[in-house]
Amino acid sequence: MANPTIDRITKRGLNLLIGTLMFITSLVLIIKVHVSFTEVLYTLNPYPFYFLGLFFGIERLFYSITGSTKLFSLMTGSGEFSSFTNIAIFLFFLTFGIYVLAYSFLYTSPILIMLNALNGVSFLLYSLSLFKAWHI
Repeated sequence: MANPTIDRITKRGLNLLIGTLMFITSLVLIIKVHVSFTEVLYTLNPYPFYFLGLFFGIERLFYSITGSTKLFSLMTGSGEFSSFTNIAIFLFFLTFGIYVLAYSFLYTSPILIMLNALNGVSFLLYSLSLFKAWHI
């Protein structure tokens, strides 16, 4: 049986990595990628997902530093349907991660390709951490 303290430190460390990766890559992509409002509305550009990466990256950083899930509960709601919102967030971030990874190959700059791929991986890791939180 594993030591609960070590498991908690490992969980917080992984969430710190996920939050940092998601926040930094989203912030850099928001600064580097310039998209007009009409492109956001009428194309399948993942630019709006970068803003979600900022918010949920901050949430993961907050959780890894304090160990409190209050910010996540504030964003998703707590109550009767909280498990449905958790499943929905898991599915959305799984879909966003796959989509951002697939879209990263459409960029021409190698730096943007790498940053977009890292952002997609951070979305996938976030959804994996939510999935693991349900089953353990």
